[in-house]
Amino acid sequence: MAPILNYEQHAQRLIEPDLPAQVRLQMVMEVRDNLEIAHTSEYLNFLKCYFRAFSAILEQLTTPQWAESAEHKLRNVVVEILNRLPHSEVLRPFVQDLLKLSLHVLTHDNEDNALISIRIIFDLLRNFRPTVESEVQPFLDFVCNIYRNFPATVNHFFNNPNPNPNPSNPNPPSSSNPTNSSIIPGGDDGGGPGLIGPFIGSAQLNPSTRSFKIVTESPLVVMFLFQLYTKLVQTNIPYLLPLMVTAISIPGPDKVPAHLKTQFIELKGAQVKTLSFLTYLLKSYADYIRSHEDSICKSIVNLLVTCPDSVSIRKVRELLIALKHVLNSDFRRGLFPLIDTLLEE
Repeated sequence: MAPILNYEQHAQRLIEPDLPAQVRLQMVMEVRDNLEIAHTSEYLNFLKCYFRAFSAILEQLTTPQWAESAEHKLRNVVVEILNRLPHSEVLRPFVQDLLKLSLHVLTHDNEDNALISIRIIFDLLRNFRPTVESEVQPFLDFVCNIYRNFPATVNHFFNNPNPNPNPSNPNPPSSSNPTNSSIIPGGDDGGGPGLIGPFIGSAQLNPSTRSFKIVTESPLVVMFLFQLYTKLVQTNIPYLLPLMVTAISIPGPDKVPAHLKTQFIELKGAQVKTLSFLTYLLKSYADYIRSHEDSICKSIVNLLVTCPDSVSIRKVRELLIALKHVLNSDFRRGLFPLIDTLLEE
């Protein structure tokens, strides 16, 4: 790993418009491998040099990719660096812009980068809550959107024989594109001579708006936001709640082909997390849920029946805890007609 001798010059070169993607990737990997500077007194200078460069890469110099490529790797390394920034007071002046940038990646990028971005958002909300209140609603709007798309997402994976990760991009990058099929100097760890690649664009990447993994991560953040900013409940629950109830009621396919088992497990994981959030609302916001009592109870039983054995023990435990919450509330009446099915399980 070669040290970066002049961060300002390095950052300026990083955003040169004509710099090849392969070279830009090598340079951001050098930054990642020198990231220990963020734990020193030079952290502020590091942010002043590189934050604008990282923003330019993610918002102007590159675009979201729907297949493995050098450009996807470039964006992924930049998001990874942002996720590893220490959340000290030095970062506070950059928090608003970092949150906006992370929201941009979350809402526009592929699943891989969006998963990292949602972790950045959650950590920023936890550590800088007074600073970021004005940026909370766009995140909740995105969550509403992914739940609104949930039936179409299920249909895309299980009823579409030739799924394309990005409907607006019917021809994902292929090996014939020099940006995506490349061999560049430096190993993947940036630690010396070697080759990166080739990136042949063979692996397709899901958009963040069509990802069971993103749905799985979202309820925890929403729960945290509702605890911090109670005024958001009244303005968002009437829209979000029916979408969540619909999402957990979708049974999925009766028979799952072997090549779709991973997606089916992710579907059930997303539904269990959503159900956990809904039963959490029973404590303080039961009036909002009352009209959905029967549907939620049916979904609990359906998930108990349809969750595959390969679903993690933790997910099964969450499902049983959700059932316990319902049994300890007036909503247990919705389970009475389903007792026979429960006993069979």
